Amino acid sequence: MSQFQTKTSQSWFSRIGGAIKGVFIGLLLFVIGFPVLWMNEHDAVRNTNALKELQGVTIDVGTPEIKAENEGKPVFMTGPAATADILTDPIFGISENAIRLEREVEIYQYVEHQQSETKKKMGGGTETVTTYTYEPAWVQAPIDSNRFENPDARTNCRNVGIMRFQNDDMKATNVSFGAFKFGPEIIAKIGGSKSYTFAPDFQLPQQLKVLGARIEGEYVIVPFTAPATVTANAVDQAVNAVAGNGDANAAGQAVANAVLPNNTTQIGDLRVKFALTKPHDVSLIAVQKGDTFTDYKAKNGKTQFLFRDGTHTATDLFEAKAASNKMKRWLFRFLGFMLMYIGMGMVFRPLSVLADVIPILGTIVGKGTGFVAFIIAAICSLITIAIAWIAYRPILAISLLVVAGGCLYLFISKKKAAAPTEA
Repeated sequence: MSQFQTKTSQSWFSRIGGAIKGVFIGLLLFVIGFPVLWMNEHDAVRNTNALKELQGVTIDVGTPEIKAENEGKPVFMTGPAATADILTDPIFGISENAIRLEREVEIYQYVEHQQSETKKKMGGGTETVTTYTYEPAWVQAPIDSNRFENPDARTNCRNVGIMRFQNDDMKATNVSFGAFKFGPEIIAKIGGSKSYTFAPDFQLPQQLKVLGARIEGEYVIVPFTAPATVTANAVDQAVNAVAGNGDANAAGQAVANAVLPNNTTQIGDLRVKFALTKPHDVSLIAVQKGDTFTDYKAKNGKTQFLFRDGTHTATDLFEAKAASNKMKRWLFRFLGFMLMYIGMGMVFRPLSVLADVIPILGTIVGKGTGFVAFIIAAICSLITIAIAWIAYRPILAISLLVVAGGCLYLFISKKKAAAPTEA
C-alpha cells in the first residue's frame, strides 16, 4: 500500500475570517431546521391518519380474484406474482424465466484514501497533516489516476481500463397476479432478488472467451488485456527449451503457461455480477381498478399502496408500513435537530477560534459553546415538534413543552449559579 503525506498550515487571522463567514451559513442552517421539523411532523400526522383510514375500509379478499363488487375499493390480497417472460442478456448468454434480471459491472482500480489530522499551534494557527494511501479495489466507475495527490502514484498506481459493459436492469413486461395484471409501477416494487448462480456446464459466448473472460464463483471476470494468441511454433519452442533439460513436468508446465490465460486480477479488469428475481408470492393492499391496482387516496390527500414480498397478513402489511413511517419520521427529526445543532455551532465558532491563541483555552471554549449549541438545538427542536403536534395530539405536545421548559430552566439555573463564581 503506497503512502504519501502533505502538510498545510492556516494562520489565526485566516481562521477568524473563515469562522466569521461561517456564522451566516450557520444561521441559515439553523433557520432551515424549523421547517424541516415542522413539515416532518405535519406529514407524519397525515400519514398516520391516512393509514388508519385505509385500515378501516380494507376488504380482505385473500386470493387474487376479480370481483365486480370490489371495484374502486381497497382490497387485501396475497398470491403468486407470475410471468412467462424469458429475460435474456445476449452479451453474457444468460436466459431465464424471471421478473427481473440485473447486471452489475465493476472495474478494478487503484483508489486514493485520505486521512487528515489537525493540530493547534500556539498563537491560534493550525497545522494539518494529510496522509494519502493507495490500494486496488473493485469500484463502480473508472478513476482518473492523474488526479492523485501523490505525483509518484500517478505513475506507480496508474489506472487503465474502460467500462466495456454497463449496468442493466431488465424487467418482465407481463406479470400476472391471479386474474390481475401488474403494470410497470407495481412490477418495480417487486423485490426478493438473489445472486445468479452459474450452472456447472454454463458456457460463456465465444466473443467473451476471445477476451479471456472466465467465471469465478458468481462473477464473470473480463480481463482488460486479452490473452495473446499462442502459435504452434511458440509452444514448440517452450517445450524444447525445457525438455532439453530432461524435465518433462517442467515442459508440460511451460506449455500450460504459454496457452492458458493469466488468472491474476489486473488493473482495468471488469467483473460482472447478476441478480435474478424469480416468480414468487407477494401481498398487497391497494384499490382494485379493473384488472390491476392503484393507490388509495385518503380524505386528507395522502396516497397509500402497501406491498411486500412473500405471504403476509393484512395486519403484517399495516404494521410494516407504520414501522417504515416511524423510521422516516425519526430520521427527519434527527436531520432537523442536526441542522440546528451544526448551525449554532458555526455561529459560536468565532469564540473558540479567538480563544485558540492559547490552544487549551480554545478547546475549553469550544466544548462550552458546543454544549450551549446542543441545548439550544434540543430546546428549539422540542418546541417546534410540540407546536406541530398540538392541534392533533395535545397530551404529547404538552409533554414535549414541559420537557423543553425543564431543559431551559436547568440551563438558566446553571448559568445563574456560575455567575457568582465567575465574578
